[in-house]
Amino acid sequence: MPLLNKLAEDSHKMYRRVPQVKKDGSERETFDAHEPLKAIQRKIVDRLLAKVSYPDYLHGGIRDSKSPRSIYSNVRSHSGARNIVLQDIKNFFPSITEDKVLSIFKGMMGFGEEVSFTLARLVTKSGVVPQGASTSSYIENLVFWNVEPRLVAWVREQGMSYSRFADDISISSKSVISPGQKTEIVRRVTGMLAAKGFLQKRQKMHVLKKGQAITQADKSEAVVVTGLSVAGPRPGVTKKERRQIRSAVREFEILAEAGADIAKLRELYNRAMGRVGRLLACGQSDGLTLKDRLNFAMRQCNKPLLERYLKAEGGGLV
Repeated sequence: MPLLNKLAEDSHKMYRRVPQVKKDGSERETFDAHEPLKAIQRKIVDRLLAKVSYPDYLHGGIRDSKSPRSIYSNVRSHSGARNIVLQDIKNFFPSITEDKVLSIFKGMMGFGEEVSFTLARLVTKSGVVPQGASTSSYIENLVFWNVEPRLVAWVREQGMSYSRFADDISISSKSVISPGQKTEIVRRVTGMLAAKGFLQKRQKMHVLKKGQAITQADKSEAVVVTGLSVAGPRPGVTKKERRQIRSAVREFEILAEAGADIAKLRELYNRAMGRVGRLLACGQSDGLTLKDRLNFAMRQCNKPLLERYLKAEGGGLV
C-alpha cells in the first residue's frame, strides 16, 4: 500500500501528452500514462472496472463480449426514429473531477475512504480524468451512476429510447415527441448533468424530426448520431461521407498507379480501408466494391518492393 500511495501522489507527473486532431481541425488533448502507472491502471481495469455490469444504454469504450458496444450499437437503438433529441456535455473529461471518481469507488463500489481516495488518484491527472488513459472510458461511463438510471427509466416510460456514447446523449422516439415532452426531456437531462456538476453544450443541442437536417453555416447536414446516419432502418454512412470515402479510394488508386513511395501508400491504404470499414460495418453495398479496388491497386503497384515491405512488416493485405 505505501508504494501505491506514493504512485498515487506522483501520478500527475506520469503522463505524456498525445494530441489528436479532430474532424474540424481543432486539437483534442489526450494523454498516455507512463509505466508503472500504466500497468496499475490496466490492473484497475481488469480487476475492477471491466467487471462492472454496464447498462445497455451505455455504448462507448466498454469491453462486453456478450453485448458488444460501439458507435454502431449506439445508433441502432435510434435508427428509423421519427423524432430525436441530441445533446452534448460541455468540457466532459475536464469536468470529471477527482471527487466524482471518488464517488464511484466509494459510493458505487463500496470501498473504504482510504482505498477509494488512492484509486481516484491513480486514475486522475491533476485532479481530473485524463482522456486517453485506459481507465478513463470506464470512468466516464460510470460518472452518472446514481442519477442516470432515473432519467433512463423516465425516458422508457414515455416509450422512447435513450443512449449515451461518452458525452453524446441521444433520446429518440418512433412517434412524434410533443412540444411538452421536448421541454421535459431537456429539463431532465439538464437536471441530471447539473446534479453531477456538468453543463450542457448549448450549440450542440438539437431537437429534430425524421428527414430534418442540421443547418450549420447556411449548409444542411444529415442528422447523425456518433457519426452515423439515423435516417434509415439501420445505421448508415451519410451520402457526404460516402463521397469522401470514394474520393479517398480514387486518390489512392492514382498515387499507386503513379508509383508513389510504398511506405506512404501503406499509410494511405490503411487510412482509406478504415473508412471503407465503416461502410462494411453498416452493410452498405459499395463497401465491398471499394475494398476490392483498394486491394487490387495495392497489389498492382511495385509488387517486388511491396512483397519485401510486407514481409519486413509482418503484415498482409485484407
